[in-house]
Amino acid sequence: MQAEIHFPPATTPTDVEQLVAVLTGQGWMTAEQLGVALGWSDRKVRAVASEADAVISYPGSPGYRLEAEATDEEYSHYRNARRAQARGMVAKVIRTDRRRRDRGQRLMPV
Repeated sequence: MQAEIHFPPATTPTDVEQLVAVLTGQGWMTAEQLGVALGWSDRKVRAVASEADAVISYPGSPGYRLEAEATDEEYSHYRNARRAQARGMVAKVIRTDRRRRDRGQRLMPV
């Protein structure tokens, strides 16, 4: 049985504008707080925030915040955490590629 794939909810430029409007002047807000304010699910909040370059969040952060309102220290934490996350993701792909290649399986072009 194949696992069901769940795609993130569709987002629109209006969604991004609404998220930015709610976050303006509020500091950090959790997905739950944003969901209540916007009438969205946590999944939709995460999907829209991911598309919104004006919004920052990172593993271990207190939630979501506007990049323009973040302190230098907050932005530095965001930047370092995201870069470490990206390095970890790339390292995982390299390791799994190596395993497939070692078994003689072909890697499909990207």
